[in-house]
Amino acid sequence: MAQEHMKAQERVTVLGGGEILITFDSLPDDKFIPLCAQLVELTKRWVVMSCEWRHAAQLEGHELLVRLGVWVKPNPTPQFTGDRPGTGWEAIAMLHRKGKKRWNGGGHAAVWNFNKVSGDHPTGKPLPLLQKWVQQFSEPGEVILDPFMGSGTTGVAAIQLGRKFIGIEKDPKYFDIACKRIEQAVAQGQLFKPEVVKPVQEALFT
Repeated sequence: MAQEHMKAQERVTVLGGGEILITFDSLPDDKFIPLCAQLVELTKRWVVMSCEWRHAAQLEGHELLVRLGVWVKPNPTPQFTGDRPGTGWEAIAMLHRKGKKRWNGGGHAAVWNFNKVSGDHPTGKPLPLLQKWVQQFSEPGEVILDPFMGSGTTGVAAIQLGRKFIGIEKDPKYFDIACKRIEQAVAQGQLFKPEVVKPVQEALFT
């Protein structure tokens, strides 16, 4: 499961004259499909990612794509300029390697309705949404990888539902937050009590 990075230095005006500054880089358009192909190659089953609508459009008709869906946000950020409608949804791409597919969602449509949250990360996802994805697209004991871990919500959901978890996050600030949240989930032992190794940050390159 992956969360796509937003535009570098994107400024979002908020009420009261303040602003939210997002400092990490966007994924270039020409790198999106190659990334999807790599993720599918490495994954035994599903790749589930939130992405900008223009990237979701790139996947239309591609063999990697199984379904496009939406995360509907009943409490979206208002369009403060007031000159156009606000955006109340986010594209969700579901990818899979060739072959038989299975999931635990039955006839559930690819539409998930969950309020957005404000928290430790500017593109954070609500825990109930990630719990639903983990439950629907994986089985207990399987490994969940989030290559853009952020503040670790995917990891918390994975631990709570008896999955193993690998998270990658290049920002030490968010990595530390994620480790603390995942450690708390392990300590609380919610739903399941799997044996989990204490998270440790490792350098990929030296």
